[in-house]
Amino acid sequence: MITPFSSSPSSSTSDSQTPEITAIGFKKCAVCGLDAKGKHFGAFSCRACAAFFRRASTQSASIGPCKKSRTCNLFNGNGWFQCKKCRLERCYKVGMTMKNFQFQRDHIRSKIEIINNKLPESIEKLVGRPFFVVHCKPTLIEIHTQQNLIDCHDFVEKGRRILFEGSPTPWGSDSLQKLARGVRKLAGNYSNPKVKVIESYGMAETFAFWENDFLRAATWFSYFDDFQRMSNDVQLKILAATWHVWSRLDKLAITAMGRRMKMCCGDCVMFSHKNEYSMMDMKNMELDLTWCSRLTNQQMQFFYDTSENHITYKFAQEMMNLNPDDVELSYMLAHLVLGHAGRRFRGEIQENCEKIMEKLANNLHDYYVNVKETPRYSVRLAQILRIIRKIKEEVLQIRSKLQLAKVFDVHTMRFSHYEYFEDL
Repeated sequence: MITPFSSSPSSSTSDSQTPEITAIGFKKCAVCGLDAKGKHFGAFSCRACAAFFRRASTQSASIGPCKKSRTCNLFNGNGWFQCKKCRLERCYKVGMTMKNFQFQRDHIRSKIEIINNKLPESIEKLVGRPFFVVHCKPTLIEIHTQQNLIDCHDFVEKGRRILFEGSPTPWGSDSLQKLARGVRKLAGNYSNPKVKVIESYGMAETFAFWENDFLRAATWFSYFDDFQRMSNDVQLKILAATWHVWSRLDKLAITAMGRRMKMCCGDCVMFSHKNEYSMMDMKNMELDLTWCSRLTNQQMQFFYDTSENHITYKFAQEMMNLNPDDVELSYMLAHLVLGHAGRRFRGEIQENCEKIMEKLANNLHDYYVNVKETPRYSVRLAQILRIIRKIKEEVLQIRSKLQLAKVFDVHTMRFSHYEYFEDL
């Protein structure tokens, strides 16, 4: 019988291979002296010493000094070491090295990998507050970032003048028809058919568009007969709480019109600004929100979504299919803002808003029956109400996110007239 450690004339193994097999069979571990199981980390060793070196070399700082001043026995005859420090030094002495370590080979990772790899950012790091603040009353801990005051007096005063001066058209018996005239007034007759492309969106653009949206909403409210009959304080209160909601539907209607008339591409949001149309691709444009927050632009995307989940992207096609005329759009705008104001303030304001909505619903019925001669309009009305409901749901989600931003002091600015920007 031929064994791996004997030779025979009939053996097919060459002379160059036989010594190598023999050598491996009789090799001892260079560290402990037991049978070796191959070459590990640069030296012949058993699996126990190889595993020890892999662990100990990455945690050498946690290994204590030799208690016998390096005079201890390395092993007691069966491979069990009495001193980790001396065993590790012998590993280095016989030629073991860390350069061939495969740290990502298994799920048990060494400390070196954890240190070198960047750990994910924790919620405490993101918001700048310790974790336990979630379980404390607000009065127990107050952490405030430095905030810059933004004076909005001129911004608000322009809207007040527009609102209280009223529309140039005298009051009429049909409030909805007059609101439709306001929509046509805002649509204008722009002599320049070209659309301006907005490629960057920063602090200057933000305030310019906010002012434009606010003044457009104030102009539309000036055509609202029943709204004008309220006290000035109530008018301002409703305008302050709803102009941003009004502007969302306004932008949605303009975007749908622009896409339908091939004035903008399918990935752009279109709006009216200073007697001209502008558009921007919110998913690809250069967006800077660092002027109002201590977070990065990517982190601020949670609070101000500009992705395909943005309200205009989600409902533009549905608005295009509906293609509302001026009267229908006026009813949608009124339904949206009055419903929002009623839920926000409750009490007497909610009662007045519900009465106005009932009156506008009757006006819409008369419009369908007498003007459009469409007595069976339930399907179209359902489409209108479905879009309004979806926008209301989006506004509530935005409001909840902004409440989180307020809790964690995300913003680094505050407004002189905060009630006008509370739900932005």
